[in-house]
Amino acid sequence: MKSKPISRMFTRWAPYYDATHAWTLPYRREARLALGAEQGDRVLDVGCGTGLNFAHLRELVGDEGRVTGVDLSPDMLDIARKRIARRGWENVEVYEANAQELPFPDGSFDGAIATFAMMFIPDYARAITEVARVLAPGGRFVVLDFRATNNALLRWLNPMLVRGMRLATAELTHRTIDEMRRVFPKVEVRERWAGFAYIAMASKA
Repeated sequence: MKSKPISRMFTRWAPYYDATHAWTLPYRREARLALGAEQGDRVLDVGCGTGLNFAHLRELVGDEGRVTGVDLSPDMLDIARKRIARRGWENVEVYEANAQELPFPDGSFDGAIATFAMMFIPDYARAITEVARVLAPGGRFVVLDFRATNNALLRWLNPMLVRGMRLATAELTHRTIDEMRRVFPKVEVRERWAGFAYIAMASKA
């Protein structure tokens, strides 16, 4: 799965993204709170899309902190920039960038979050390594995403869901939690939706 088809898909989806993802807002909020961001923190939103996380992240880090978003889709970022301008946020910025090659120096952020993004990143293992690189010591990385479930009663649904999500360029077989555990010394996981969704919280040494 290459990055260009994913970017094209989100370009087509951009005008409808906020409306079709309203149901995710409570889970996104839980993930943002799990980040443990504090006033003055620098936070990276990986695959920020239209900026649905920005208002709450900015509230958490305050005027002294900074929120930075990266995404591959220029159309999604156009909506994010309009959101930033409309709110007059001077400490929120976005970049068109690939999560597999983050354009930031080592230790640039105190926290990072990826909400429904990792399943779209082809080399997700490299992206996780990149996030770890740009986190400062003690920094936290939170992932909210879907996956094939391990629930014994529902595993029969996995093949159908995996095929369906691939049509939308998403990959439910990514072993994101395993890769997070390879890179980070401590990872905690909360399962949601009978294991089809999860929030994983990692801390950098």
